[in-house]
Amino acid sequence: MNDRCQWSLSEDQSPDWYEAEVNNNEDEEIPGPPFDIRLVQAGPRLGWAWGFHTYIGDDSPCDSCEINWLDPEPDRDSSDYENYIQELQAIEGGEDFFNSSDQICQINFFRGCYQPPTEEEYKRLRREYNTD
Repeated sequence: MNDRCQWSLSEDQSPDWYEAEVNNNEDEEIPGPPFDIRLVQAGPRLGWAWGFHTYIGDDSPCDSCEINWLDPEPDRDSSDYENYIQELQAIEGGEDFFNSSDQICQINFFRGCYQPPTEEEYKRLRREYNTD
C-alpha cells in the first residue's frame, strides 16, 4: 500500500490539539502526541490509526495508536486469511509494520489507545514511560 495518504489534526482549528513539552534528554525516546492519521493494511484488511509520524525519509519508526479496522476479518476459509493473521499477529506483538506512507510503525507507547490521548493522559503516559 503506497498511496501516500496522510491527514492530521488541525493545530489551529481543533480544541483537542496540544503541544508536548520536551524537557530533557530522556524525552528523546518519547513520541509526540499522535495527531496524524495513516492507513494500515494487514492482508486484505484495511484500517487506520492515529500516530506520531516522523518526517518521510526519517529512519525512526512512527509510534502508532491501535488500529481502527474499516472492514471485518477475512473469512477463515479465504485464501488471504493466513497472510492476514500473520501480519495482524506481528502488528499486535509490537513488531514493525508499514503505513500508507511506507513508514515503519510500531504500537508500543500508545498501546491501548484507539484515539489520541488527552493532554492529561499523554502526560501520564510520559511519566510512566520515564519510570520504567
